[in-house]
Amino acid sequence: MKNQNLIGSLLFAGTIVGAGILGLPYALSQSGFIGGTLIFIVGTFFAYLSAVHIGTLVYLEEREVSLYSVCRSHLGAKAGYLTLAGILISCYGAMIAYPLAIGTILNSLLNIPPYLSVVVFIAFISLLLTRNTGTSNKFTALVTTVLVLLLVWVMFRSIPAIEANNYLFFEPREIFSAWGIIIFAFSGHIVIPSVLYYIKTDMKQGLRVLNIGLFLVAALYFFFFFVAIGVMGKNVTPVATNGLAAHLSTSVAFIGQVFAILALLTSAFGIGISLKLTFQDMFKINSKANLALIMLPVLFLDIYFSTTGRDAFINVLNYAGGIGSALYVGFIPALIVQKLARFHHFPFGEKGAILSLVFYGLAILYTLFIS
Repeated sequence: MKNQNLIGSLLFAGTIVGAGILGLPYALSQSGFIGGTLIFIVGTFFAYLSAVHIGTLVYLEEREVSLYSVCRSHLGAKAGYLTLAGILISCYGAMIAYPLAIGTILNSLLNIPPYLSVVVFIAFISLLLTRNTGTSNKFTALVTTVLVLLLVWVMFRSIPAIEANNYLFFEPREIFSAWGIIIFAFSGHIVIPSVLYYIKTDMKQGLRVLNIGLFLVAALYFFFFFVAIGVMGKNVTPVATNGLAAHLSTSVAFIGQVFAILALLTSAFGIGISLKLTFQDMFKINSKANLALIMLPVLFLDIYFSTTGRDAFINVLNYAGGIGSALYVGFIPALIVQKLARFHHFPFGEKGAILSLVFYGLAILYTLFIS
């Protein structure tokens, strides 16, 4: 049982970690170390609250469910479709952002034109998605462990390059520019039902497993932000490992970029599989049409975005998180909790649900009309 709980925490952590960790230091650094730390703490709290909300809702169902079915059963078909729309916006945003990040990484390493790297990456992911690879929770947990160890090694080797003056600037007007990306960086909640079904334990222990995975990722994120801004100051790059490479030894820089590429590949494959299964269930189409439905929009949009400048990666993540992830991770589950809080126990009760509605609702409005 302990082994399953550990794997469950790693599964949740591994789903959260993806392109978000590469873009988060840039987004947080725009307001300086103090401003970035403040918005990060707030974002982490609401990520915790929404994870506990969803986990509790899953246990109340007393059967194997998906996040979509939970939202649909409590709020009706329209809310279910809105949840699905949020999931698709977030997933497609991620699938579009990953090749853009790969484009900047390979351009930095090998001077390959970004649009060519984008096409190669999409072709490779498409090839992987045609294979019947199956799923292995233990293998996924192992991959997560390897990625975490690689990143921790790179961060510790980066510490000698930190300059204390880089922590002193403060731009309070830029604090909210990280809003959407923070939400995206923590948006692994779609797998919560699967994780809880896998570990098959009581609610108290199940929620503890989720919290361990979430706060493991939060610690990793904050340490990476601390190192990135300490080394680069105001010059943190949209894909953080690119900027770090200029300040580190060749071997450390290379390992850092290997980590970035592996994180993007594994996360893109996982999301691609999720979209593939979703479309098979929704549309009952054959595998080739399914793959085309996933990858052709990604290809065309990535070719376009790869010509628009280095901020395209950050902008895509911001919209994916500030709209899609905010909807399905926070806003809609909080609506359900507000409805049920009088009859069931949730952390912070109805007030916590209202706070989540405000946080995620304002994030959606900010992303749509201001950012």
